Amino acid sequence: MRVGMAVGVALCALALGACGDDDDDDAGAFDPDDYSGTYAGTWTNESTGTTGPVTITIDTDADAGTASLTIDFGGDYLGLGDPPAAELSGTVSDAGAVVKGTSELFGEYDVTIAADGAIVGVMKNVGGGVIPELTYTGTVTSERLDADYLVTLADGTEVTSILRMEKED
Repeated sequence: MRVGMAVGVALCALALGACGDDDDDDAGAFDPDDYSGTYAGTWTNESTGTTGPVTITIDTDADAGTASLTIDFGGDYLGLGDPPAAELSGTVSDAGAVVKGTSELFGEYDVTIAADGAIVGVMKNVGGGVIPELTYTGTVTSERLDADYLVTLADGTEVTSILRMEKED
């Protein structure tokens, strides 16, 4: 099984990570509107060389304190082929963003994005249980979204993957 992961799974996580603000003049405060838009790039499984495209579109409502995102991974993502785009949501505040919930593709996810754009997350039972656990760290700015993943397979094997994206609009 090929684990095509820039496991945007992260994605979730990461995508909302895109709501972090490292360019804000009000030090330490999120300004989610600065990060609304589309980020595009690639995911790469560094262990196998498998790669594919990824797009994350982020829409925010600062007044409501919410963000919604659409994450679309192409290629043989998670060894499952090209899955349909996933839609996720989370909350934002001056302190950062939180994306927590369950998804058919991403399993149980819990991602936190600090006001400085640092992303930390964990996902369990990814791809319907194909991937027991995935942890990641990353950084998001108003121009880029990057993350590194450690994927733990059912047999205990660990696979590393990366996600590299630039904001298109």
